[in-house]
Amino acid sequence: MAAPSPVAGPSAARARTAWQNVCLLHHPYKPDAAALAEQIDAFVRARPECRIYRSSRWEPDTLKPQLPQVDGIVALGGDGTMLRAARSGAAFGVPVLGIHMGKVGFLSEVRPRQWQAAVQALLEGRYWLEERLMIQVQIMRAPAPGAARVGVRSVVALNDAVISRGRLARVIEACVQLNGEELTRITCDGLIIATPTGSTGYALAAGGPILPPELRNIVVVSVAPHLSLNRPLVLSEGTQVQVQAFWDHEATLTVDGHFHLDLQAGDAVVAVANPQPALFARTGSRNHFYHTLVDKLGRTY
Repeated sequence: MAAPSPVAGPSAARARTAWQNVCLLHHPYKPDAAALAEQIDAFVRARPECRIYRSSRWEPDTLKPQLPQVDGIVALGGDGTMLRAARSGAAFGVPVLGIHMGKVGFLSEVRPRQWQAAVQALLEGRYWLEERLMIQVQIMRAPAPGAARVGVRSVVALNDAVISRGRLARVIEACVQLNGEELTRITCDGLIIATPTGSTGYALAAGGPILPPELRNIVVVSVAPHLSLNRPLVLSEGTQVQVQAFWDHEATLTVDGHFHLDLQAGDAVVAVANPQPALFARTGSRNHFYHTLVDKLGRTY
């Protein structure tokens, strides 16, 4: 599977741009993150050519107005903080540097003790940009019986979209279509539509493959399939996947573990590549993903 060709856009223009306007995003309920944010704030403000803006993970209204005027985001926290920062920054072509202060840390390459060297590299333009596919996930719903479905909710995901049963322990039947043609029906506890970034999350725990982050392929993984296709599907670049789930109780759509949306009977979930990728500023090796993978999954992987 070939790597994607370079995508024209903000990454090309920003590849060697020194950061002067920095957004500092930190987790508000982690005292160590708040303390480190103060150190980084002082470090950046000590340079007269630089400006810094502060925001909190749980204050979305304070982040979006800053993004058109910043060169990048420094995010302090776990993968949840990184997901929010990357989704927000992507719409404005703003890259994110993650400082890992959580439990897993697949998205962050910098540890707290390394922050000064990493931030200094950003301020001097010594970094490279990693683009990661995001998917646009839309709920399609018929306004009346027999009417054509229309979009009622659209969310962008960096990790995954999960269609799952509700509170009752019953299976759902999912009809999977690719580019408008029915592929198969799967009886399962849930269905995961994941990006390469999300392939190391819930999709991996459910038996899915690990995809390198630079790929632009979507992977579909069923959760506990019953007498159905029990192998994950890696879709070719550009494929649109549509899932209509049938159930006799309730079902939900969860996007990036953050957005929880109730599905109604007859709804379809459509996922397709988002036009804007998530951008991550990297200051280390271009093999950082594989080093992180070995570190997280064990040296014997």
